[in-house]
Amino acid sequence: MFCDLQGSTALSQRLDPEELRDLIRSYQDVCGGAVGRFEGHIAKYLGDGLLVYFGYPQAHEDDPQRAVRSGLAILEDMGQLNIKLKADKDLELGVRIGIHTGLVVAGEMGGGDTVEALAIVGETPNIAARLQEAAQPNSVVISDVTANLIQGFFLCEDLGLHELKGISQPMELFAVLSESGAQTRFDVAAASQLTP
Repeated sequence: MFCDLQGSTALSQRLDPEELRDLIRSYQDVCGGAVGRFEGHIAKYLGDGLLVYFGYPQAHEDDPQRAVRSGLAILEDMGQLNIKLKADKDLELGVRIGIHTGLVVAGEMGGGDTVEALAIVGETPNIAARLQEAAQPNSVVISDVTANLIQGFFLCEDLGLHELKGISQPMELFAVLSESGAQTRFDVAAASQLTP
C-alpha cells in the first residue's frame, strides 16, 4: 500500500514549518492507527507518503483484505481528523491510497550505517505508488490483481485500463467504494449463489 497526503506543497506555503510538521504527524498518527488495527507494517515514511506492507513481516491468509480495510479505515479516520482541523485551522486534508498485491523478495538491504532490516524488492511497491497517483483525493484505488483477491468482500467501481508511468502494460484499476458485508468466503459464495 502507498498512501500520500494531497496538496502538501500548498500546505507548506500556507503554514509555518512547525505547524506543517504537527499536521503531518497527525496524518501519520491516523494512518499508523488504521494500519496497526489490521496488522500491517509501515515500512517507510517518505515525507508525507507512507509505504505499508501487508504480508511482511507478519503474514495472514487475508492480507489483501486487510490492506483494503486499512485503506478504508484511513479515509474514515481522516474524515474525523478533518472535522477537528476545519474547526481549529480552517483546513482539510485529502489522501490518496494505492494498493497492489504481488511477489517481492524481502530481507535486509543496504550497507554500512544504512541498513534497512525489513526491505522489499520488486515491482509491487512501485505499482502501489503509481496507483496512488491515479487515485482521486480521498479514495482507495487497487489493481486488478488485488481486486480478484478481495472480490465479494468489497464493492468496487471499475475505472478501466490505465497507462501507469514506468509500467510496461496498461492496468485495469478499481476504486474501492465500501465493504460488502461479507465476512467469510462462505458469505461471498452465498451472495454469488455458488457452492463453497
